Amino acid sequence: MKVRVKLFGILGQRFPGYHHEQGMEVEIPDGARVKDLLAHLEILKSFGGVVAVEGKLLAEDARLENGAEVNIFQSVFGG
Repeated sequence: MKVRVKLFGILGQRFPGYHHEQGMEVEIPDGARVKDLLAHLEILKSFGGVVAVEGKLLAEDARLENGAEVNIFQSVFGG
């Protein structure tokens, strides 16, 4: 299946030619979960802290659907 991924913070810098407005299309196996997508993109859970689809935050074991637009936000550090 295919999902459209938009990366926030400095996550997009890891992918040459990445354009935030368009995001990027990623092909993953049917039934893939958030954690599978993060592993496919080689984004550590501690670095890609929050994942949302259609404004809803998803747990790492949530299943993704074909055609979903997945937003991955960088973890925020500091104090």
